[in-house]
Amino acid sequence: MILPVQKDLYAVVGNPVGHSLSPAMMNAVFRSLGIPAVYVALQSDSFAEDLVTLEKMGFRGLSVTIPHKEAAFRLASPQDKNTWAIGAVNTLKRGSKGWEGRNTDWLGAMWALKGKTALAGRRALVIGAGGAARALVYGLKREGARPTVANRSVERGKSLAHDFDCGFLPLADLERTASDHSFDVVVQCTPLGLAGGDPVSPVSKSLFRPGMVVMDTVYRPMRTPFAILAEEAGCTLVPGLEMLLHQGVAQLEWWLGRPVPADRGVNVMREALLEALESE
Repeated sequence: MILPVQKDLYAVVGNPVGHSLSPAMMNAVFRSLGIPAVYVALQSDSFAEDLVTLEKMGFRGLSVTIPHKEAAFRLASPQDKNTWAIGAVNTLKRGSKGWEGRNTDWLGAMWALKGKTALAGRRALVIGAGGAARALVYGLKREGARPTVANRSVERGKSLAHDFDCGFLPLADLERTASDHSFDVVVQCTPLGLAGGDPVSPVSKSLFRPGMVVMDTVYRPMRTPFAILAEEAGCTLVPGLEMLLHQGVAQLEWWLGRPVPADRGVNVMREALLEALESE
């Protein structure tokens, strides 16, 4: 068996994952805090089998991204009531009895949104029905907002809405009746617009109106087709990069078992993300 002996191993695991800025963010903070660790991006096609392999290789922690967050929940031991309620895991830590799981997506998303608007009582639209959407709906309800799910797959979207006792709209109907809806907050939680994929938005410009607070969980590119349409309509944009940053801070704190300082930690992580984007 081969095990790491000079540096601890961490990774982001998904498919696709080549776009991820998490390695830049995490390696920068490891260096800043003097932690002997390395963080890499790994594409996983057989997630259950790959988790076994990564555990045997000695990886200490994993960030989980599309499309494996719900599978990670089933394969790991959820560690808090929030993770149990969401039903999706984006953070894994190797424990004495295997992988332990948590969800930090909802923490990062709420931090990002609350920097632009109060959420209590607001009507919110969440586009998508995967792991990120589950975290958003959970966080919005926890903050007192009134979320509605919109998804292309009716069955999957209705299932998510049922789990969290909120409204559902087929994405096709949302497009046809955009003028009938009055959402205060809109969050895009699908992979559409991701760098290297189809440069499209899941909705048209007719959905947006001035004053809406809009966030795309896709952060690369920073100005996705969805974000561009919202900006042109006069919406207030919340960078998906802020969600990535703060869910990452929560991940790191769980892995290390201690708070991440602002100066040598959070600020370093933000600067690394911006530098990585600016270098493209």
